[in-house]
Amino acid sequence: MGEIDFTEIQQVVDDLLGTGLEFEDLVAKGAEGGRLFSWESLAGFLQDIFLKELLQQRQIWIHILILAVAAAVLVHFADVFQNRGVSRISFCMIYMLLFLLLLSSFGSTAGIAEAVMDNMGDFMTVLAPAYFLAMTLSARITSAGVYYEFVLFLISGVRWLSEVLILPCIQIYVLLTLVNGLSGEARLGRLAELLEMLVGWSLKASLAAVMGFHMIQGLITPAADAFRSTAVSRGIEMVPGVGDVGGSVTDLVLGSAMLIKNGIGAAALAVLIFLCLVPLVKLAVIMAAYYLLAAVLQPVSEERITSCLTGMGHAVRLLFQMVFTVLALFLLTIALSAAVSG
Repeated sequence: MGEIDFTEIQQVVDDLLGTGLEFEDLVAKGAEGGRLFSWESLAGFLQDIFLKELLQQRQIWIHILILAVAAAVLVHFADVFQNRGVSRISFCMIYMLLFLLLLSSFGSTAGIAEAVMDNMGDFMTVLAPAYFLAMTLSARITSAGVYYEFVLFLISGVRWLSEVLILPCIQIYVLLTLVNGLSGEARLGRLAELLEMLVGWSLKASLAAVMGFHMIQGLITPAADAFRSTAVSRGIEMVPGVGDVGGSVTDLVLGSAMLIKNGIGAAALAVLIFLCLVPLVKLAVIMAAYYLLAAVLQPVSEERITSCLTGMGHAVRLLFQMVFTVLALFLLTIALSAAVSG
């Protein structure tokens, strides 16, 4: 393990998660087969984050509730006004306030998703050299070369897909949903559904592409690596006098390197989960709050208001799916590359 430098990885982990999490200690525990973290402490941590996020978002939910109730009062008591145009103008003003409030809320929510995507990309970038060096030391040279190139391609592909396609589509979806509620005629509903479908298909297609790559490489690279390591071991055993001892030492060295490689993979899985744990909980809380507000306000509020809140819940759900899918892509890549390389 001393031949692998974890300094850069530790610096990134400290920057992203703060001090207190030692990556090399996680690698040692993973190589020894120990528990990387306690499920009890993890459950308590999730509960604290859930309650903390509810308290932080309390003010904006109260503002949304007040605006929705005010809009309902104007709509249901429009007969009080001699001129119904007064109630319509008042409703439009309230809706525009709600429009700005929801846009501001979504901007901060999208910032959470963008930040965690960047964090995962940065961590995978510094992890790849150490992880695949350990794979090379375990005589899995072919697998290390193929998967190293694939991981770099995956990191750049995920960043391109999120910045160019998925995030812009979600942002346009939010604007269409809010403008559609303002017009009151649902002229943009089909276009918003098309964008939602496009985001969902893109995420599913990326997951299917990564799984297909692992299935194909799982049939090719392990055989080449197994042949090479067997040839090296048998070649050393054929040396007169020291063949048996040399073969045993070679098997011991390769086995130790494989344990270190798997330990690095287990530690990387734990760090990725810790990176995404808090943002995913935050996104889940915000998404649930939008759906809950829409359900509670539907009997009393105007239909356009509840449709707006439901659309915002759909948009946050798309952000949640994006982060969760990218996390699953990285987790599958590390886990399956460790599995096919022994």
